[in-house]
Amino acid sequence: GGHAGANVAFSLRKDGFEGEIDIFSNEEFLPYHRPPLSKEFLKKNMETEKLFFNPESFYQDQNISFHANALVSSIDTDLKEITADSSTFSFDYLVFATGASPRLLSMPNADAKNLFYLRKISDVLDIHSQLESTKDIVLIGGGYIGLEVASAMTELGLNVTILEAEERILKRVTSPELSSFYQAIHEAKGVQIICNARVSGLIAENQMINCVELESGEKILADAVLAGIGAIPNTQLAEDAGLDCGNGIATDQYCRTSNPYVLAAGDCTNSFNALLNQSIRLESVPNALSQAKVVSSSIIGNELYNKELPWFWSDQYDLKLQMAGLSSGYDESLILGDIDGAEFIACYGKDGHLIAVDSVNQPKQFMLFKRALSNGFKLEMSLIKNKDFQPESIFSGSN
Repeated sequence: GGHAGANVAFSLRKDGFEGEIDIFSNEEFLPYHRPPLSKEFLKKNMETEKLFFNPESFYQDQNISFHANALVSSIDTDLKEITADSSTFSFDYLVFATGASPRLLSMPNADAKNLFYLRKISDVLDIHSQLESTKDIVLIGGGYIGLEVASAMTELGLNVTILEAEERILKRVTSPELSSFYQAIHEAKGVQIICNARVSGLIAENQMINCVELESGEKILADAVLAGIGAIPNTQLAEDAGLDCGNGIATDQYCRTSNPYVLAAGDCTNSFNALLNQSIRLESVPNALSQAKVVSSSIIGNELYNKELPWFWSDQYDLKLQMAGLSSGYDESLILGDIDGAEFIACYGKDGHLIAVDSVNQPKQFMLFKRALSNGFKLEMSLIKNKDFQPESIFSGSN
């Protein structure tokens, strides 16, 4: 019922598929947009219904059967049957779009009523129920989820503390320059950021955390705690069905699993990407939407395949961060624009060529870089370093 699963159904209908389509979701809500959960919806600026891709009538009009609160308990790939809520359904093709689940804290009091994660609507509603009695919130994890929640909670008037186990926030996904930039932005808004902060315990009374204890011995007061420490692909059902899995459900570039009648899309997959020439697991809406189209194409017999450039975005305060490509393994970087004025692009290079960019409040230039990287344009870092470098002229032939 997330971006991947719902959009497989939508794409199949657009591609002319006339067979039966059933979507099984373990949530009570119609398929919905996930990004606002850590942004406008968290800030109570959106009604729940505004998150939905389409109203219930759309699914009826498109002859798509949506099964809410329907937990799939078993799959028999030989008989081509699934069991959901004690009922059996047959299939010609089965699509896994099971997403990922938050990595959970494992320590005493991790079952406290005011310890939250953020992955679905019900998570946000649980957070909302605690907000009126919350003044101090502690966020464990300084990744994008933690920073977006910090932005939202700060705008709601809460005192926010971020605890990051590494020596800098966003370490796994961006450069030291971007980490320093975002740390300064958040601190200017009143957020306290503590790096090298390893949580050793959660101190609670009556199942309510009142303090987070660090290995250093420091104790951070908390009325509420939210952990954003990564996600784990939901592969258990696929493994039980005999599919090849490893950091996600393994698929080829056509999103086909090790079973020719079973496909997979979205955060649950470790899929071969023809553009990158490697298998990769991505947690992003654009990847889910792209793979949904590939799955539909594979089912109806077309030749669309997975070659989407990885790209992401993050909204914090009035800053729009857009990222394209994978910067992991970069051996040089540089900043184009005005980092002090919060309008710049960070360029990442490897072996002399551009491999990724991070853009802050530069949407037009970002699109030029993204288009070039998507088309395999080999831009030399030496050209970008030239003071006369103009992205518009360099990329004029890459579209």
